[in-house]
Amino acid sequence: MPRRPAQTLSLTTVNHRTLTLTALIATLTPAASAATLVDCSKDARNVHCARPADLAQSAGTLGSGPAFYQGGSTDDVTGGFVTADGRTFIGAIETLSDTDAFGAIIAVDLNTGDRRLISGRLNQLEQRGRGVMSALDYGGSAELYDLGNIRDVQPLPNGDYAAINRDGVIIRVNGQTGDRTLLWRPALSSDTKIRDGAEAKYAGDRAPATTAGTASTPNLPTINTPLGSVNLGGLFAAATAPAPTPKAPAAPTYFCPPAVADSRPAAPLNHLSADAQGNLYLLGGNNPLGSGFALFKLDANDDYRCKAVTQFTNDGTNVLGSGPTWNGSSVMTTGPLFANLARNGDVLYAAGGPNPNYIVVGVNTRTGERSLVSGQRSGNGAQVYKRGSGEALIGSALTFSGGNLYTTQEQVTADAFTLVRINPATGDRTVITPAKGSSLAVAGSASDSALFAIPGSPLLLVWFADGLHLLDPATGMSNLLSR
Repeated sequence: MPRRPAQTLSLTTVNHRTLTLTALIATLTPAASAATLVDCSKDARNVHCARPADLAQSAGTLGSGPAFYQGGSTDDVTGGFVTADGRTFIGAIETLSDTDAFGAIIAVDLNTGDRRLISGRLNQLEQRGRGVMSALDYGGSAELYDLGNIRDVQPLPNGDYAAINRDGVIIRVNGQTGDRTLLWRPALSSDTKIRDGAEAKYAGDRAPATTAGTASTPNLPTINTPLGSVNLGGLFAAATAPAPTPKAPAAPTYFCPPAVADSRPAAPLNHLSADAQGNLYLLGGNNPLGSGFALFKLDANDDYRCKAVTQFTNDGTNVLGSGPTWNGSSVMTTGPLFANLARNGDVLYAAGGPNPNYIVVGVNTRTGERSLVSGQRSGNGAQVYKRGSGEALIGSALTFSGGNLYTTQEQVTADAFTLVRINPATGDRTVITPAKGSSLAVAGSASDSALFAIPGSPLLLVWFADGLHLLDPATGMSNLLSR
């Protein structure tokens, strides 16, 4: 049988197939981060190598768009995240003061440093999005759900955002328009008319309990007399007290369950973490006192009702989950005050202190298992929670990147910025000093710093000294990105 001639492919065909394969790979591979570090040791004149103090009178000139810094002492990036493609920072920023409606969500392009307003008020002129108008008890109306006192923002699966304020109210922000509605709150508003359609669902969980008794046989107390105990209801016409009203089963609550039944709902702390399904996670301190400690989950599949993932009472008794507790040195303590949450797969990490020590803890969001990741004593206090070696201190900022946790040495003092790397397997802590001449090697208050991981990049994004910086934790080199 004659052999068929070999088939050849034209260059056009090969190129077509190559391009098609390249396009396919591009659709399956996450885009690389756009963030690129400038080597200021070789290019000191680059505008990104300027020290923040050199730009004190030129806020808004490094990157275009609305400026971060408006001149007030409380102007800070308080939370946020970098998008999954590593190209955009979505940040929560509080401006002017903590007693007004000024606060916003901004987006920063990590390639150019350009900024744009997503929602909220940076000042009277730079505003975007609307809240919900509601009538007030004393007359007039107010716009609900501004972003004043904003503390954090996290993504929702449909392109919207969840923003939380100092009072623990979580606001849903439309990613396209910037409009704001209520997503969840830890308690009902004290103003009875502040009940838009989203908030009305909470009222049923707080309806007054039905009391036994009727007009002719009121529910009156029993008193002690020289003749014995007498129920005041016996002084009325009806001789027989009505049967007690059966207690209705507890309705599924939107509020966070306390560690002890029949206590007031727990009040979670005001930083968020979100998973791919849109569930939101909040750590709960012992607030109100006696409510215990927990990691709470706002369940996206159950109308964002609050459920405990792990929980223990204020005296350390386990309620849900397993592992060590961090209830503090007495049953009445608030325990460590945690701030930013960092995620690695199913595990959420948080750093906090002192009460009584500075610690990093972890919670598995599937199993509720708790772990002490790293711990060092508070000043000269007792070493209650110890794990890991190293002289580096634990601050409140925290992020997870490249297999390591990162915090700063800030605790309660206004120290300059210093990065701390924590090995999550051992708890060991290592100081990383900013490289000489880099943008983070400047005076400033580390208590006003925040750290953010950049997906697909070994670099970190740092808020410090009124600007966003890129930092290479391997070398300590940094440069200003947006200011």
